[in-house]
Amino acid sequence: MFLLSVILSCSVTPPQKAEKAYIDPAKAISLIKDKKAIIVDTMSYLECMDHRIPGSLCIALEEFDNNSPALLKDKKHPVIFYCESDECTRAGQTFGKAGKLGYENAYILEGGLPAWKRAGNEVESPDRIKREPVVSIKPHKLKSFIHEKKNLFILDIRTETLYEAGHIDGAVNIPLYVLHKRLKEIPKDRPVLVIDENGKRSFLACCYLINNGFKDVLRLYGGMKYEELQKGKKG
Repeated sequence: MFLLSVILSCSVTPPQKAEKAYIDPAKAISLIKDKKAIIVDTMSYLECMDHRIPGSLCIALEEFDNNSPALLKDKKHPVIFYCESDECTRAGQTFGKAGKLGYENAYILEGGLPAWKRAGNEVESPDRIKREPVVSIKPHKLKSFIHEKKNLFILDIRTETLYEAGHIDGAVNIPLYVLHKRLKEIPKDRPVLVIDENGKRSFLACCYLINNGFKDVLRLYGGMKYEELQKGKKG
């Protein structure tokens, strides 16, 4: 089969009583000022450096287990996790990991970065990625596009778990959270098609590649979201 079965990134239910851990931006600011709470961006390093709440630590969900002991040494100190969108479940998943590791005062910023902005708070960009025009390939044209582009390099930036659950034949998995570390593994003399889980993160990844000298970079519109691919098969 051209496409393997795709398993969606499911919403992960936070631990029991997690609803008590959700706090609004005003409460977050209060904790930061009064308790010196540490605020953690759970997106990839590239996303965190591109746009984040001022002073955030960049600890991607996928790297939390390994990096938290060095970056969050005091397990009693307040820590606030957030995502870059109100639909994102990464903060909740990181909160779950923190609980298992013994962090006693963990919180989730309800509504994520959008809620922070809506409350009138500032955002910083320590290393903003310059936005570039990026061509999007629609799902119903994907099969013919791959057939025509014989030397196409298909870059799957989803997590290892999602990639293993199902991916496009020939796709190479370099998750977004390590893309900046593994850039040399991507050939600059071939067109690169970037694929994510739902089309929301591939644009920034494409811009990052273009900023680093890649000339022919495209993205799959809608990513590997199953419904869109099913529509594409019928088109």
